[in-house]
Amino acid sequence: MGQPVGVRPSPSAHYITGSTGILRIIKVTPLEITVISIDDCTQEVSFTLTKEDFVPHFERAYIKAQPTIEIKGFRKGKVPLSIIKQRFGRQIEQESIMDIADVEFRSYTRNNNVKVVGQPELRDLKPGEDGSMTYVIRFGIIPEFEVASYEGLELKKPVSKVSDEDVQKIIDEILLKAASSESAESIEDAKYNVTIRFTKVDDETGEPLEGLEPQENTIFLEHPDLDGFLRDALIGKKVGDTVTYMDKTEGEENPDRFEVTILSAEKIVPATLDEEFVKKYSRGALTTIAELEQSVRDYNNRMLEDEAKKEMEIQVVDIMTSKHDFQVPDQIVHEVMHGMFDNFKKQQGPAAADMKLSDLEGMFKPYAEQTARWELIRERIIEKEGITLEEQDLIPYVQHYRAQTGMTDNQILTQLMKDNRFLGSILAGKVMEKILSMATVTEVDPEAYFAEKDMEAMVQQMQDTAEATSSSKAKPAKSTSKTAKPKTEKSKEAKASSKTKKSDDAEEKPKKKSTKSKSAGE
Repeated sequence: MGQPVGVRPSPSAHYITGSTGILRIIKVTPLEITVISIDDCTQEVSFTLTKEDFVPHFERAYIKAQPTIEIKGFRKGKVPLSIIKQRFGRQIEQESIMDIADVEFRSYTRNNNVKVVGQPELRDLKPGEDGSMTYVIRFGIIPEFEVASYEGLELKKPVSKVSDEDVQKIIDEILLKAASSESAESIEDAKYNVTIRFTKVDDETGEPLEGLEPQENTIFLEHPDLDGFLRDALIGKKVGDTVTYMDKTEGEENPDRFEVTILSAEKIVPATLDEEFVKKYSRGALTTIAELEQSVRDYNNRMLEDEAKKEMEIQVVDIMTSKHDFQVPDQIVHEVMHGMFDNFKKQQGPAAADMKLSDLEGMFKPYAEQTARWELIRERIIEKEGITLEEQDLIPYVQHYRAQTGMTDNQILTQLMKDNRFLGSILAGKVMEKILSMATVTEVDPEAYFAEKDMEAMVQQMQDTAEATSSSKAKPAKSTSKTAKPKTEKSKEAKASSKTKKSDDAEEKPKKKSTKSKSAGE
């Protein structure tokens, strides 16, 4: 039999299940259709086609097959339908049986405005003695529910402002990124690039371990991730000196011992902050030191405001999903869960190459279920509020792509309108703006706010660890909100991320210095 476009045959298609569900019968000319509700998210529809009902379907199947049929005496595709019916009729009819199920099912969903979730499944196919055929198809649906009130939600907004100290720290980083270097024989402070040789030695004898080659690295002593013990051991030393360094890895009782020899040193000289530097750095957008300081302040305050907004959006999702307990279709939950898992594997890199979703399903499912629930709630709000895409919603994107690609506005719009995920994200943003505009917002201290979230996340992580099975290879850290997809926890610096960002008016945004094996300015 042929495979239908939308209906998937079930391995157990020889029997019908769910016969104890809620039954209703509807008339869809010329078929009588029976619908059983298996649960809030699943229905089963059965319809019977008489021998006469099949005739137009078979005729279309003959015509569809005609171009591919070859018989001696006729050109390919030119065999008369009467001969096709005589020679291949039974085979074509049998192969079209499944296609007919798809056609009739699509007709049913279209005529009854049924929104199908996932792939329909053919559960049974029962031929009648009179040439009729009864199809039984199970499919997922969006559950019916009333949207709870989303007006006046009580939200907390962690409010921060960039201080003068923050601005100076960022500008210092900008100057350091543009620094020059000069060879040095001694190390006076932390603003040095130092090339060193690590030699692992025996704890008792102090002799180099056999079979281990020494390793050379260039490090920037002011790098925030550098071990402070190593930094302190090198400052005040000269090229050629050797110091002892104990690599005190957390959790290890016996740290590795190294002899560290200074091979060379470069003094890092930050750029001079003057108006000439400001003009060069900003490509002429700024002219004075005061303008640079204000630009840095404004940009990072915007970042803080964006982060505060994201925190409130997380609260909105938590509150709204807690107000609804309807059943979420498994098909949607699994789709969301697979997306989360794929993102998680990308974040983890090669270490997660062999990881399977089944290993972490218990960890991801609560997040996926909440995300899916919110998506359904959001769709209902869009319908209720009559939220639609408007021309002004697309203008910023058109302007961006016009500058990036050189495409015409019509070309850009054509491409954007094909991207359903992109269009959906705009509608989702408009829903959130609507809810936030009606919310009751209380400004709170960010340190206290994030400390509370950290505590809740730690408690949740302890609970997850206690429940996790020994077979799990890795576990994503949970945050307080299930809305936050599984990922590693943010550091305190990351939670005030804008305090380490640069001005968007600048020539470039210096990246954070990399690991201790990198030098300043790389």
